[in-house]
Amino acid sequence: MMWQQSALSWPDTAQQVQTPAESVTNQINSQADSAVSRLNRLTGDASYSRHDLSTDAQSLLNLRGELNQLLVTGTIITVTPYQFQVGNRVNHGWYLNPQTAIETLVKKLRDASDMNRPGGNLHVVGIMTTAPNLGRFVSELQIITDVLPLPQWCQVKRQSESLLTNETDKFFEPAAIVQPRFKPGDSLNTNPMHDYFRQQGTQIAMLESLASDQTHVIGKLAALAAKRKHQIVQVSAAINAMKTLKGSLWSFAASGSLNSVASQLSNSNIPNNHQYTIASLIISNSPLKFWEALCSH
Repeated sequence: MMWQQSALSWPDTAQQVQTPAESVTNQINSQADSAVSRLNRLTGDASYSRHDLSTDAQSLLNLRGELNQLLVTGTIITVTPYQFQVGNRVNHGWYLNPQTAIETLVKKLRDASDMNRPGGNLHVVGIMTTAPNLGRFVSELQIITDVLPLPQWCQVKRQSESLLTNETDKFFEPAAIVQPRFKPGDSLNTNPMHDYFRQQGTQIAMLESLASDQTHVIGKLAALAAKRKHQIVQVSAAINAMKTLKGSLWSFAASGSLNSVASQLSNSNIPNNHQYTIASLIISNSPLKFWEALCSH
């Protein structure tokens, strides 16, 4: 087969989708006008009553506001064994004990030279996990990051895993990949196909909507009720599944100015003297109700 040069032209395969689709969709406007005219003549006969649970639901609309209050903005500072000027570097790895972690966080809270230092009355939740050895540290982080996928905690987990398997991996040298490299498969949606696919998809969606008229309106309402019933059960089950949490953390809670929080943190107890520690302070001007409840049990 020879390479050959040719001009770009609109594919017949695309036209074969558009033409039959428009044979039906082009009739929609006139049919809709006729249907609306018939409905307008029946307006006086239509009577719709309120759902039996509508009043009860209306009285609980404040729950949306309470839910939104659980989502607050703030900042997180984290100390890890692998941070420069934080962890201790020796021949066999990086180490950070809880006392050094707390002292570092206290110094950071009192760092007046940091222009991004938050001010005002603050709410602070501290979380910490420690382990006596690297293997236990990795295991703890694997469990905790499934619940709290904080970026720096996930990064420390990956780095710890790498150190744990380094002794095995350093003896393995993979074969070099021939260039260029294959990339993961993806939709071949370059223009004009991207725009065509979107517009043609709209026409086909109209056809699918028209085809759904094979079910009368009573059947549609019954299907909608069944769908809503399934969704309610599914949502409740999903929320209840979230309540099954694994893992444990050391936690700390305080409020006030940064200097006040720093003093409270400085006077807090030292959990243990393990050599592997990661600790974070979650700081916000708004109450951290969800975080406090999550980490205080």
